[in-house]
Order: sequence, then structure tokens, then C-alpha cells
Amino acid sequence: MPSHQKTGQSKVSDLVVTPAAPADLQAAEAIMREVLHTDLGGYLPQWHHDIDDLEATYLRTPGSVLLVARDVTGVVGTAAVRPCRLASPPNPDWLAQEYNQPDVCQLVRVWVVSRARRCGVGRALTERAVAWSVGPGGYRRVYLHTDASVSGAEAFWRSLPTREIYDERPDPFSTVHFEIDADIMLRTSQC
Repeated sequence: MPSHQKTGQSKVSDLVVTPAAPADLQAAEAIMREVLHTDLGGYLPQWHHDIDDLEATYLRTPGSVLLVARDVTGVVGTAAVRPCRLASPPNPDWLAQEYNQPDVCQLVRVWVVSRARRCGVGRALTERAVAWSVGPGGYRRVYLHTDASVSGAEAFWRSLPTREIYDERPDPFSTVHFEIDADIMLRTSQC
């Protein structure tokens, strides 16, 4: 029996990834706050303030989108794209100068509820986010960073067509910066 059937998790074929509508925002925010609480040590206003107004940040801001993944139980994951605006500090000046460009977006909030992990939800969200980024979003490059101390996070990003830009460890957040190779991602996409 496949592992998703043993655990009650959904397989990717049951999954639909779409841009969020206003009706999706409450469920998306709940997932984000759950992941912040269980995996990332809690909400930090200086880094997570976008969650306080998802509609303004992702539905009404040009160059931004919030995606939601749904299975038969409802919304199980999120991913968001926004213009890249890295703060320096805490990021090095050279990193901010390289990626704070009009043709670069930042992939953020790729978060999946625990019961739906390891079923392809994160990959499906990432593929759709990259497709939106280089399609309707009008970007050429996709930047992201991850907290490598979160179980499975670094391995997940390294399993995709990414290039490590900078490993900041040891920093307080175990930050590893990546750029996604959008061309390879879209050629190998399962969406």
C-alpha cells in the first residue's frame, strides 16, 4: 500500500494548485501561522508581517501572487511570490545588490501542513510559483532562502534545480540562499 494511503495523506493527483482568492485567505493564514508556530519558532513581525494582510500583500500588489494547494480536505499548502527586496543587514550588501533587481522575485511561504508533507505538495507549489514568476509575473530569476534547521527544508530545496548562492550558517536562522533554475524547473515540471 502506498505510504500516502497508510498515513491518510493525499497524493499529488488529488491536488489542485491555484492563485488564492479572497475566500482562501483565512485558510492560507491559518496554515502559515501553524507552520510558524510548529516549525519556525513563532511569528516575528520584522519577517512575517506579510501574513497580517495577505490580501494587500499578495492579491493587490503588482508582481505578487499567493498560491494555495488544495486536496480533498481543503487548503494544505501555500507559496507566494513577491518582488525581491532583501534587507541589508541582516543579509550581506552584495546579496541585496545582486537580487534586489526588477527582474528578480522572491519565493516565500512555501509551507505545507504536516499531514500533507512528503506527498509532492511543496514541489507542485514551487513549480506553479516558478511558472507564474517567469510567465505572468514577468520575472527572469527566482530567489529564495530557507531555514536549514527545519527538518527536511534544505534537502527539499536541494532536490530541485537550485543553485546555492550563500550559506550563512552559523547565523541565528541557519539561512541558506538559493536561486532556482526556472528553465530546468519548467522543463521537468509535473504540473
